[in-house]
Amino acid sequence: MKDMFKKILMTVCLAAVLPLAGCVEVAPTDKQMAHDTDKDYEFTYGIRQFLEFDAKNPAGINIAPYFDFFETFTLKIYVVDGKLSFLDINYGDLPCDIYPFNLPAGKVECFYDETAIPHALKLATGETLATFEGGEFVVKFVLDSQEINYKVTFKTLETTREDYEKAY
Repeated sequence: MKDMFKKILMTVCLAAVLPLAGCVEVAPTDKQMAHDTDKDYEFTYGIRQFLEFDAKNPAGINIAPYFDFFETFTLKIYVVDGKLSFLDINYGDLPCDIYPFNLPAGKVECFYDETAIPHALKLATGETLATFEGGEFVVKFVLDSQEINYKVTFKTLETTREDYEKAY
């Protein structure tokens, strides 16, 4: 009886301690947006992937390498006092609009919504421009055919740390 009690007690103790062994502090990685800066930055993004999904291609096909006009699209994000504050989208020669709403031309006020899951880049009016997934901005949309879906991921083209008061 004593041996049985010891085994049960050891099992209960082990079950109580084992979950604590997995608790570690998660350090910031490059897969997260930085929060520790009060400087002004300008990030320029271009299209990394333009994935097309349909019934025959559920994993998606990246069509960006096959068309030069994908290289002309740019998304500039302006960080002022450490916060995403403005953006400017230049469609270049892109033949389609990736947003289902009218996006004002030029520099537009925006913010980074950390309460959304996944985190999102939104216009000041609340429309979601992109989500932040796996360390990059992502836009998912549908064009004319409901059977074909698209997903655009962005790459950083350029980052500058200039004083915006001098530039603007």
